[in-house]
Amino acid sequence: MNRHEFEQKIERLDVSLFDAIDSQSNEGDRRSWLAVQRVIRRVKSEYTYLEIGSHLGGSLQQHVMDPRCRKIFSIDKRPLAQPDDRGQTYYYQGNSTERMLRNLRAICPTVDAKVVCFDSDTSGLDLTLIPEPVDFCFIDGEHTREAVTADFEFCLRVSAPNGAICFHDASAIDMPIDGILRSLRQQAIRFQAAKLGGDTFGVFLRDCPALDDEAVKALATSSRSWFRQRQLVRLTKTVLPGWLGPVTRPFGNWLRR
Repeated sequence: MNRHEFEQKIERLDVSLFDAIDSQSNEGDRRSWLAVQRVIRRVKSEYTYLEIGSHLGGSLQQHVMDPRCRKIFSIDKRPLAQPDDRGQTYYYQGNSTERMLRNLRAICPTVDAKVVCFDSDTSGLDLTLIPEPVDFCFIDGEHTREAVTADFEFCLRVSAPNGAICFHDASAIDMPIDGILRSLRQQAIRFQAAKLGGDTFGVFLRDCPALDDEAVKALATSSRSWFRQRQLVRLTKTVLPGWLGPVTRPFGNWLRR
């Protein structure tokens, strides 16, 4: 794809930019990621991207193709299985950095000069290995409270002052995200936050212009209303079934007669 074609596609948030490599995301996610990318590249002649949890490279490909993306940092411990706060273990067969790079080389032969890979998690990574401020961080690693919090704290340390930090699978990690936002307020770090399209959540530091962008605003839901909705979902899944059990059990027993 030449530069002109890429510029046309990113300007219209064309999700065909994700066609080359499979990504565990839906169209709402992809439009959200492209919208934030477009905001960053509009205010920066060159930008830096960091991603935690890259797997096959599906959420790296649109940055690999972007001529304004100068450097990409990919952090992935490459587990074949990892725990998840949803009570399941998720398996990633053939999860290797070399496999991901082969996928990326197919769309950009010079990818090795642009992408720096770390087969690690953020807890074992020296901050000095990220030698420049990161404009856009994307978190899609282990979905446990401890890992999500550690990944965000790492991103916060390496982020540019007005950087964007997005989470994928937000509905699975809403509680740690809520804790992260509380911590930012306690630290008096100015930010804006919103639930975006798909299952993406965005935190925009200080004067990041993302939520001033019409496309991002169109995809955004108030973080407060989204957290209230998540609390209601949790209530209906956990508290109400236990409370209603004694009420509905006699009726269920009668039906089974």
